[in-house]
Amino acid sequence: MINQTVTLEIPREWIIGLPEEELTYRQIIRLGIRQYKLGRAIELYREGVGSLGYIAEQIGLPKQELIQVMCSKGIEPEFSEDTILEELSA
Repeated sequence: MINQTVTLEIPREWIIGLPEEELTYRQIIRLGIRQYKLGRAIELYREGVGSLGYIAEQIGLPKQELIQVMCSKGIEPEFSEDTILEELSA
């Protein structure tokens, strides 16, 4: 895994009440990035940019997780017959 260093200034009011621990901040950033990726993937899917598998791969998310989130939001992904057969054989 290659790390990238990013320096951010965060408004104090955003972190009031949070433990001032590196682990807490890492978890918050990780959750925020995950939420952003899921939102972006759904947006790209709705725009017809590519298949669900393609978008999941490009965004860096497991396809199954993306499907679950989409279904929980009432978005039913379309699957080709090939995709269904591929998923059933996995």
